[in-house]
Amino acid sequence: MNPVDYALLAQRAYTDAPTVGKADSASRMHVYGDVHVFRGSDDLASFIADSDCDTIPVEGLGKLHKGFYGALASILPQCLALPRPSAVAGHSLGAAMVIIYVAVLAQLGHVVPVYAFEPPRLCADAAMQDLLAANKVPWFATRNGLDIVTQVPFGLTLPGPLTKIGRPSFSLDNLTDHGIGRVIEALA
Repeated sequence: MNPVDYALLAQRAYTDAPTVGKADSASRMHVYGDVHVFRGSDDLASFIADSDCDTIPVEGLGKLHKGFYGALASILPQCLALPRPSAVAGHSLGAAMVIIYVAVLAQLGHVVPVYAFEPPRLCADAAMQDLLAANKVPWFATRNGLDIVTQVPFGLTLPGPLTKIGRPSFSLDNLTDHGIGRVIEALA
């Protein structure tokens, strides 16, 4: 599979019922073959998780965005009870969740590639970056055009670099470039 294939799975997650979690929550994961996919923000619960920008210390992962970590933590036992994935993918909130998920898997000795499309920032220190680097976790994260979501919340960072794709819709940071359909176009 290539990045477009993983982005298509991330898009599909917006319409399919989740394998784990509830459809009307921020906490939901989809299993497609041997790939675990996390859905982005598309309901009130997701937007509430997005806006909970306080940080929380997480053992071995560092200080993380509380809303993103909370969204994953509530379904993490069910996700970890499933057969281990060959890769993980997600868009937006789902991208933040897959980054945390792949770090947890690495802690457990299972290294898989992460495909994070348009992830918001989630780390308040370098602990997760160090963990992913030490475990040689394959990393692919995108910023399409001038997607503003990849630039927030201010004061936080990502544990890896962004690959710039696509052409900006506008000359300023914007939400239009964030859409998963535009990401797929840019990758194709």
